[in-house]
Amino acid sequence: MRIKRLLLLGGIFFVAAFFRFYNLSFVPPSPSLDEVSIGYNAYSILLTGKDEYGVSWPLLLRAYDDFRPALYVYFTIPFVWLFGVTAISVRLPSVILSLITVYVAYRTGKLIGKKYLSFDRLGDITAAILAISPWHIYISRLGHEANLGLTLVALGIYFLLQAVLTSYKNAWIFAAVAFGLSVHGYQSQKIISPLLLMLGGGLFWKELWHEKQKVLLAGVVGLIIALPAITATLSPQGMVRFRGTSAFSQDAGLVTAAREKYIAAKESGNRVLQIIHSRYITNTIIFSTNYLSHFSPQWLFWGREKEAHKVPGLGLMYLWELPFLLLGLWAIIASRLSRRIKALLLVGIFISPIPASITTQAPHAMRAYTFIPFVQIVEALGMWWVVRRLSKQQLRIFAVVIGMVVSMGLTKFWQGYFVRFPLEQSDSFQYAMADAVTFARSVQADYRTVEFSHQGALYQSYMFFLFYTRFDPHEYLRLGGTISGGYEEAHIIDKYAFGMLPVKYEDMKKSVLYFYDSTMVPEGARVIRRFVNAGGKEAIVAAVKQ
Repeated sequence: MRIKRLLLLGGIFFVAAFFRFYNLSFVPPSPSLDEVSIGYNAYSILLTGKDEYGVSWPLLLRAYDDFRPALYVYFTIPFVWLFGVTAISVRLPSVILSLITVYVAYRTGKLIGKKYLSFDRLGDITAAILAISPWHIYISRLGHEANLGLTLVALGIYFLLQAVLTSYKNAWIFAAVAFGLSVHGYQSQKIISPLLLMLGGGLFWKELWHEKQKVLLAGVVGLIIALPAITATLSPQGMVRFRGTSAFSQDAGLVTAAREKYIAAKESGNRVLQIIHSRYITNTIIFSTNYLSHFSPQWLFWGREKEAHKVPGLGLMYLWELPFLLLGLWAIIASRLSRRIKALLLVGIFISPIPASITTQAPHAMRAYTFIPFVQIVEALGMWWVVRRLSKQQLRIFAVVIGMVVSMGLTKFWQGYFVRFPLEQSDSFQYAMADAVTFARSVQADYRTVEFSHQGALYQSYMFFLFYTRFDPHEYLRLGGTISGGYEEAHIIDKYAFGMLPVKYEDMKKSVLYFYDSTMVPEGARVIRRFVNAGGKEAIVAAVKQ
């Protein structure tokens, strides 16, 4: 029996690893805007101890002036040392972390199932669902800090449950370390982790009080670990990211419209309309709209041809997951699970969209990523609710039917992600930049200067240049490094310039090679090379003055 269980678990992790490692260098089709920044800064810190701005061992990565947590960069450094400045180096840490999350989900499901339901297979089901999750696979294959944040939160929840359900002696410390590190992992965890800790403290206060000395020590350890991230986040530089992505900023469309209506109401003396269009009511509407958008079945289970962090034509979750999710919610209510575990799962789901709800671009799959461990366990409970009511014969039929449905879902996922996605969405990854940079290096001796636009397909082109050329960080810092990562900032690197290019032919200069977005080439310029995305669509052109 034990061998069968090990074979089953091994099979689950083989599937999880296959979908996360397969063709990792080429799907996604090229390094993204964030990946080239993480990769080059890891390279710079490895060789110089400083990031692109010359900051030694930063807690926050300034990057494109968005000041993100830097912990994932440090996870990337050993892989850059082993494999060089490549997409695989930036993505491998994320993939490994995602497999750890699958294992933690297995252990958490097993712990809950064994403790309350006499069904430790709950862990197997949880891990199996997560292993093939479109949401998890997509983001786990990106070299991004979101997976680090999710893994640390999942570990924190698991060790917290270990501490209160099994009295494992070191669990309090492990939970504190995981939650403390999580705020260094990803921006969303700066909100999610404190909320989860408050939730855990409220639900398990008796156990916390009983183990107050261990809890106090763990709390001090966690606070010491988290404090540098908290301090950095509350600094003026750290607040730049929030102000830049806040859904409540003065420049937000709904805020601007409400302000205009409020001024008009005030001038006319209409107190009712002043209240309706006040900042507090407006912010409440924005938050509520953003928050509820994350529970839209259309967003979760269906997909358009092109959506951020979603496989073309597929939702974040398979449609077959919906009935098990609903059954799982019912099972939480009707089962003999502890009320505290029920509250943890339900509240965990309902607080997950909060970070994405106070920022722009809602619903947002990456900022609401903490949904995943809670949703998978609830779905596993839904499957358990079905399985426990079936006879052996019915169970065999159920297994065949589920196997067929899952296989069809995986086939659609494979076609959408590994076949269509690289061809149809390579523009989102600025695919043509690699060929443009390679060409520029090959002909640079023929021109006085080489100038890259930073618009359209060449957005933040300076960082792609640094990444693809493996530009020596010592030399880059000697030249002055990055002054600002802002969109309009010009960059000079040796004989290369990155910024705004002439929009009129007469303003172009001879002996200068220009790289434009294909839609922005001045009329009359001579195009000497065209660069296309993976699907064959023209994205960048190299042009000169005739």
